[in-house]
Amino acid sequence: MRKTRAPSKATRLALQALLEAPENLHGYEIMQITGIGPGTLYPMLARLEDQGMLASQWQEAEVGGRPPRHIYSLTEAGRVMAKGLLDDDRRASPQQLQAKPT
Repeated sequence: MRKTRAPSKATRLALQALLEAPENLHGYEIMQITGIGPGTLYPMLARLEDQGMLASQWQEAEVGGRPPRHIYSLTEAGRVMAKGLLDDDRRASPQQLQAKPT
């Protein structure tokens, strides 16, 4: 039996960025929004895609001489997961603030 782990902070940030973005994002945009480095981000995006949370497609460069890039979007399952994680974080924040000594 495989254990399920809670998503990492980086995963939460990436899912939140994709959830709140007005359109699909490419990896560099996700890095700029979240501050996650490429060595963490790209393997994580591949895992999320393997798990059915993300979909990606190639987008041809709009500027000549640049390579095509992957554009990432949340699947319906990914959207549900991201919303759930965001709701959990929002519920936890006031409790964490109250638990800190002043």
